[in-house]
Amino acid sequence: MRKALTALALYSLPLLSAAQSPADYSNHQQQSRRIQSLQTAYPSLVNVRSLIKTTGGKDIWMITIGTQPAAAKPAIAVIGGVEGHHLLGSELALGFAENLLAASQTDSIRQLLSGTTFYVFPNMSPDASEQYFAKLRYERQGNAANTDDDRDGKMNEDGYDDLDNNGKITLMRVESPIGEYRPHPDDPRILIKADASKGERGQYLLYTEGIDNDKDNRFNEDGEGGVQFNKNLTHNYPPFVPGSGEFAVSEPESRALLDQLYELFNVYAVVSFGTNNNLSTPLSFNAAAASQKIANGWLEADVKANVTVSDLYNKTVSFKDAPRANATGGDLLSWAYYHYARYSFSTPGWAVPKTKPDTSKKEKAFTIDDPAANYLRWAAQQGITNTFTDWKAVAHPDFPQQKVEVGGLDPYVLINPPYKMVPAIVQQHTNFLVKLASYQPSLEFLNIKTEKIGNNLTRVTMDVTNKGLLASHTKMGERNYFTKRIQVKVNTNGNQQVLSGRKNQTLGSLEGNSSQPLSWLIRGTGKISIEANCPTTGNTVTTINL
Repeated sequence: MRKALTALALYSLPLLSAAQSPADYSNHQQQSRRIQSLQTAYPSLVNVRSLIKTTGGKDIWMITIGTQPAAAKPAIAVIGGVEGHHLLGSELALGFAENLLAASQTDSIRQLLSGTTFYVFPNMSPDASEQYFAKLRYERQGNAANTDDDRDGKMNEDGYDDLDNNGKITLMRVESPIGEYRPHPDDPRILIKADASKGERGQYLLYTEGIDNDKDNRFNEDGEGGVQFNKNLTHNYPPFVPGSGEFAVSEPESRALLDQLYELFNVYAVVSFGTNNNLSTPLSFNAAAASQKIANGWLEADVKANVTVSDLYNKTVSFKDAPRANATGGDLLSWAYYHYARYSFSTPGWAVPKTKPDTSKKEKAFTIDDPAANYLRWAAQQGITNTFTDWKAVAHPDFPQQKVEVGGLDPYVLINPPYKMVPAIVQQHTNFLVKLASYQPSLEFLNIKTEKIGNNLTRVTMDVTNKGLLASHTKMGERNYFTKRIQVKVNTNGNQQVLSGRKNQTLGSLEGNSSQPLSWLIRGTGKISIEANCPTTGNTVTTINL
């Protein structure tokens, strides 16, 4: 399979036709139609079902792609909507499914889908992502559950307020002698924190746009947007943190996903799309963290695999300038490795490129790096408009004697590209996932030998080989009792007997491109079969004449 799939790198998978492609990010209803259409168009390769409905009444969809039986083949789980404000993540997951199936009549993809299953979960945060399409737009990450984020016994009593009535929540700056923020020296539209150690003085207090509705001297700390999927999982779960929920896996969608994945023993890798990133920049081995009794750092062999896959990613996807984003606990990237014990890879898929000054416009390099200032320069060079709200004075009841202005970057623009860029980004990530499948663990019997010893005895030797580039299990997987191991079985008839060597045995993890020699002494004549099987590697069987 690897040879055929490597050849695929010579061309790009076809994109959806213009008639099929949406003109902007899809809301939940549009996503649902796109998902259902896949099952209609490819009934022999696709199964679609709803795992559960969220508190907000939206389906959590699961798309199974591949020939049947799906559970008998190694699999990759592809998960989008990890964070509700990261709209690109859902487009990457769903767009991957669409592009892959659009190419399913080609020989290489037909061969791929006969040996690999893909489980695609396009959007794990549909309640939150709908805020992009709502009358009031703000970067929501929490679902529709009612939560008391400020622990004052009231629900959703201090949310955002649209003070300038433009339908979006930006920033609010208040002139103050004790302000911590000052205008950026190269772009005064942007505020940066004053550095007191350098003698800098701030001019503004900075808040998100809103009013202190509950009069506790905090702004917008308890509004709509309850539990965040990417804070609600079990590894390093952060209790009593806004957005994490009352307890780990408290939400219908997080429980449904974890329950489903724990039943899918054939998944060897989880690829998720969110702001955590170990693909364009791989993890580093931390011996102290990895050696803890309860490991909190990737084990060394798994880090090496991460580096290998990261190298593939960077050769396939033209994604640069990704910010470093460490997992903060309760997140999918960590859960999939530490608790599910699979290879876990995550990427935001896009970041605002570092922008060089346009010398024809007499622009100069920034004296202070700032993401917002960089975005505005990049947007101007790309001809992107209407993503910044000019500062506008408003009357504010909490600051009656002070100058208050509302403005700043629009929500979503720093982590989601303009939609016209999305199809090309989806295509590159589709190609990456296809190539990643060529790395999957796969078993084969090599160097099979039989030796007649006499007295009706035959010695059988062979190497059980993992011909994939990834190990049959992660090293973390070897530590638990839940991951299915490689089982090797010698099938004999009533006239045959295994005298030495184990008739049934379980092997530990086989590294990529490695083998384990096995030997048996068998009495009898005729044929025997030897099989090796594991959900994450698939099965292999050979017949031997004694």
